[in-house]
Amino acid sequence: MKNQGLIWGLAVSLLILGGCGIKPEEPPVVFEKMSNAMSKVEQLEFSGDFQVVGNSTIPLFQGLQDLQISGNGRTNLTEVNNLRYLLNLAIKGKSSEGDTEIGTEIISFPDCSYFRLTNIVMPLGLPFSLAPNNKWYKTKSGGQNLDWLGSTQPVTPEQTNQIRVLIAQSKLFNVVQKFPDETVGGGRTYHWQVAVDAEALRVSIRDLTNLTSPTTDIDIDHIVAMLSDYTYEFWINKYDHRLMRADIKGWYDSPEHQRVDFTVKFNFDKFSSVSAINRPSNVQEFDLRQMLGLPAITQ
Repeated sequence: MKNQGLIWGLAVSLLILGGCGIKPEEPPVVFEKMSNAMSKVEQLEFSGDFQVVGNSTIPLFQGLQDLQISGNGRTNLTEVNNLRYLLNLAIKGKSSEGDTEIGTEIISFPDCSYFRLTNIVMPLGLPFSLAPNNKWYKTKSGGQNLDWLGSTQPVTPEQTNQIRVLIAQSKLFNVVQKFPDETVGGGRTYHWQVAVDAEALRVSIRDLTNLTSPTTDIDIDHIVAMLSDYTYEFWINKYDHRLMRADIKGWYDSPEHQRVDFTVKFNFDKFSSVSAINRPSNVQEFDLRQMLGLPAITQ
């Protein structure tokens, strides 16, 4: 009996020390498996937070300080040229007139997008009125053509498969620091701070550009310098190696060539759950003046 107790004790200890049967993997192996797993994703749900430090330069929210956008959504990636997604957003910002809060739901299709306001809080004294009437509005988009690094031509199914291959074969990241494993989305994950491999990123952008828009001239050096300067934290599932969470601190150049710092946090889930993204009913064409309660322009 004593020997049996000793054997069971050793077995339990080995299970604990061995991570319940999961052998530690080297980072290059994990990143290779992650790239391959994420290249096959055709459907996912996500949630996240985006925060701009200082003044916002996003056209729709110019003049707002400390802009914060939080939300969730889902997208269907099966057909790149028939990309559909749904977003629920809560937007907050400050200005000299007071605080602004906007809640909106967006459903996007290649030919048009739909949106409605679900919440609105704006400073008093503005020369227009806006209320969350929950009406669906329709706005036209650029059609089936997607802007892939400057391309204005539709991406073919063959190109879509080649893009997935490029993602699967990419080796963009190196580990900067390892943190203790965490549970995210119900599964154990590697939690690492990572950095972009600048040369690998340069090759990936060049290959993607040559695939989708070989005649387009883009500033690869600027893109590489910008993305290589970001700080990334990844949470990678230890079983299926999908990226479950990403925290990013970065910056971008405003139209006035000013550096704007931001932070963004994403959580990913339900990679295999196919859910329909349908067009809303009872839709009316978007008219900004009507929506703001402004009088119509008479000729």
